[in-house]
Amino acid sequence: MINFNQNLILDGAMGTMIFDRANIEPGYEPERLNIDKPDIIYGIHKDYIDAGSTVISTNTFGVNELKFDNYKEIIEKAISIAKKAAGENFVALDIGPTGKLIGEGGLSFEECYDIYKNTIIAAGDRTDFIYFETFTDIKELRIAILAAKENSNLKVAASMTFDERLRTPFGSTADSFVLTAISAGADAVGANCSLGPSGMYKIAKVMTEITDRPIFIKPNAGMPVLINGETVYDVDASEFARICKKIKELGVNAIGGCCGTSPLFIKELKNEIKGIKFKERKVEKISAVCCATKTVCIDEMKIVGERINPTGKKRFKEALINKDFNYIAACGIEQEEDGADILDVNVGINEIDENAVMKEVIKRLETVTDLPLQIDTSNPFVLETALRYYCGKALVNSVNGTKESMDSVLPLAAKYGAGVVALTIDENGIPETQEGRVQIAKKIITECEKYGISKNDIYIDTLTLAEASLKGSALTTVNALKEVKKLGVNTILGVSNISFGMPNRNDINAAFLKMAMQAGLDLCIINPKLIKIQPSVYALNFLLGKKDSTEKYIEYASNNNQEEKVNVTIEVTDDLKKAIITGQKELAVKLAENLIRKTDSLTIANSFIIPALDNVGKKYEEGKMYLPQLISSAEAAKGVFEIILSSGESGIDENKRFIIATVKGDVHDIGKNIVKAVVSNYGYKVIDLGKDVDYDTVLKAVEDNYPCVLGLSALMTTTVNNMEKTIKMVKQKFDIPILVGGAVLTREYAEKIGGIYCVDANATVKELQKIFNGK
Repeated sequence: MINFNQNLILDGAMGTMIFDRANIEPGYEPERLNIDKPDIIYGIHKDYIDAGSTVISTNTFGVNELKFDNYKEIIEKAISIAKKAAGENFVALDIGPTGKLIGEGGLSFEECYDIYKNTIIAAGDRTDFIYFETFTDIKELRIAILAAKENSNLKVAASMTFDERLRTPFGSTADSFVLTAISAGADAVGANCSLGPSGMYKIAKVMTEITDRPIFIKPNAGMPVLINGETVYDVDASEFARICKKIKELGVNAIGGCCGTSPLFIKELKNEIKGIKFKERKVEKISAVCCATKTVCIDEMKIVGERINPTGKKRFKEALINKDFNYIAACGIEQEEDGADILDVNVGINEIDENAVMKEVIKRLETVTDLPLQIDTSNPFVLETALRYYCGKALVNSVNGTKESMDSVLPLAAKYGAGVVALTIDENGIPETQEGRVQIAKKIITECEKYGISKNDIYIDTLTLAEASLKGSALTTVNALKEVKKLGVNTILGVSNISFGMPNRNDINAAFLKMAMQAGLDLCIINPKLIKIQPSVYALNFLLGKKDSTEKYIEYASNNNQEEKVNVTIEVTDDLKKAIITGQKELAVKLAENLIRKTDSLTIANSFIIPALDNVGKKYEEGKMYLPQLISSAEAAKGVFEIILSSGESGIDENKRFIIATVKGDVHDIGKNIVKAVVSNYGYKVIDLGKDVDYDTVLKAVEDNYPCVLGLSALMTTTVNNMEKTIKMVKQKFDIPILVGGAVLTREYAEKIGGIYCVDANATVKELQKIFNGK
C-alpha cells in the first residue's frame, strides 16, 4: 500500500492528451479508448512515467454505471493498461463526480453511494490507492469517500476544485472541505483543476496550515485562451514548474498537472523540484467543527443554540409529532440570526420515529442555515444515521463515563470523525465533588485516545445542576471546569439548569455564564437570545453562596423581571419572501396557496418571487449565500410558480424565450440545470435542449423560437471548440445574444468566440434582465 508521506510526482492531463492524440469525434467518451484504442492510453501513461511521474491515474474519470453499461470491463482494462505502463511506480484509481445533483431533483444519498460502491468493487483493490478528483459538491465527495472506506482496503485521496474566491461552486471553503473529507476518512486531501498554479498556491497554503494529512495539488496550465482559432492555456511549462516549486515548498506531498498540462510540464516540474527534500509538516491541531460551507474554530467561547430540543417545549414537541418541519427550520434560522455558532439538534420523544425525523431535520437545517450541528441523542442507531447523513464535521452530544456509553458512542464518533461532548457522570451517578468529576473526565479522555479521538476533539461537560436544590453546585461545576482545562481538552456547559426553580432565571443564567467564561468555558449551550443579558450582583452572590443571598435575590427578582423583557418564543414567519429566501419550499407553497386566492399571479411574482430571488442573488454575489442555498431558494420559488400554474394563471412570459443546451460532445449538465432552475423563476420561458446537443438541433430550436436568447454550457476543455462552432453557425443566420458559461471558460475567451460570459446562474439572470427588460 502506498505511503503518502513522501515526495510524489503526479501525472498531467489525460483529457488534453487524448484530444491531441486520439482524433475522437465529439460525443465520444474518452474512457472507451481503454477498449477501442488501448495503445493510445498506454502511450500517454508511459510518456508521463518517462517524464518523471511516480504516480499515474487510470483513464476512468467518468466511468460509472450511469454512463456505461460495460463499466466493469472499462475499469478492468484501464487498470491493466496503467499498471503495465507504470512498472514499479504507483497507479491511482481515478474517479470523478457523477455530474448529478445530490438531493431533491437528483440522486439520493443511497443512490449516489451505490454508484461509487459498485465502481470501487469493480476495481477490486488492484491499484495502489483511490483518487477522487475534480469534485465541486462536498456532499457528493463525502459519500464517495464513505463508499471507498467501507468497500476497499486502499487509502483514499480526495480533491476538490476551487474558484478565484477560494470556494467551490457549492460554497465549500478549503478548510471546511479538509475537515469534512478527513472526518469521512480521507487519508489525503487536495485540489485540482479550475485554477492555474498561482491560484492553487493560495489553496495549498490554507490546506497546509490546517492539517498534517498528506496534500495533493494538480493545477491547470492557467486558463484557456483563443490564439489563431486554437484553444491554448496561458501558462507555459517553465512558468508552471517555477510556481509549482513554491507550492511544493509549502510542504505539499504530491504535485502534478491538470487541464492543459502534458509530459513536458511534468518533466519541467521534476527538474524544478528535484532538490526539495521531503519533510513532514508540523501543524498545530485546531478544535473546530464545520458544515459544508462554514468552519467554526473553537478559539474563543462559541454559542451552541439549544432551542431545537423538545425538553420543556410544548410547541416544539407538537411540531415533531405533526412533522411540522417549517417550525423546526424556523428554530434554526432564528437562532442563527440571534448569533448562535452551532445548533444542538435533539428530536428524541417517544411518539415519533426518532431516526427518520432526525434524518429529515438534518436535511432541512443544512438547507436553511449555515451553521454546524451538534447531534443530541441517546440512541446509538439514531446517532449513526445522523453522523452518516450530516455533511460536515459534527459534535456528538453525548458520551458519559459508563462503559456502555463509551463502548457505543466512541466507535461512531471515531468512524465519522466527530467531536465528542463528554459528561462527567458514570455508573455511580454525578460526583458531588470537583475531584470526582475530573477523575471521570480523565477516564473518558483515556478511552477516547484508544479510538484515535484527539484531545482537541473532546469537550468535557462538568455538568450544571440546580443551585436552588444543591447549594454550592455552581462553584463545584466551575472549579471542576478549571481543572479540566488543564488536561488539554475543551469544555462545554449547558447553562439554564443552574436557575431551575428560581424566579427571573435569565439573570441567574447570565451570572453563571460569566463565572464559567472566567474559568475558561469553550462552548456554551444556551438560547442565543439571552447571551447579551448582563447579570445582576444579586445573581452572582446567589451562585457564590454568600450569606442571605437567596432571600436577597428573590426580593430583587420580584421587582426586576428580565424574562418579561426577552421574547424567547419562536414562530414561523408568514412572509412568503422570507420563505423563498431561506429555501423553505413547503412553507412557501403553503403561503402561496393562501395568497393566490386574493392576489393575482403578476403581483405574487413581482412582489414576492423576484424580490426574494434578487435578494438571494445579491447575497450570493457577496459570498453570504452559496450554491446549495441558491438552489433551495430556486426550488421554493418553483413551488410557488406551480401554485400559480395550478390556479389557471401563468407566471411565464411567452415572449421571453431562453434556449439552453450543453454543447455537442459534453455530457455534463449540472451547471445548465442549475441555470434552468434559477432562470425559470423569473418568468422566462426556458427551452432546455439537454446535453451533448448537436449543432443542427440548436439551430432548429433557435429558428422555431426566434426571437430568443441562447445559452450554451461547456465543462470540458475538449468541447469548448464545439461551443465556438455552435455560436458561429447560429450567428450566420440569426442575430441573437448568446450567453455562455462553464468552468473552462474565461470572460476573454467567451468574448473572442462571440459569447456573453456568465460566471453562474445569478449572472445569467442579470444578463437576461438587461436583454429583455433593459435593466
